[in-house]
Amino acid sequence: MSPWAELAKEAGLLVLSPIRAALAQQLGRPVAASVVWRRLLARHGWRKVAPDTRHPKSDPAAQAA
Repeated sequence: MSPWAELAKEAGLLVLSPIRAALAQQLGRPVAASVVWRRLLARHGWRKVAPDTRHPKSDPAAQAA
């Protein structure tokens, strides 16, 4: 986790897919994304951030027209 922690300090966020690929390579077998999230990131206090469902500047009336 130390290389990822350093990257998180610099960038402020982590992307799951590179961590998953590195773990799968180290273990020599496929690893599910849920394993990386639940077993590693959540254990160390990271939280999952999802994108907003709509853009703050969106205009529903203009989209309906």
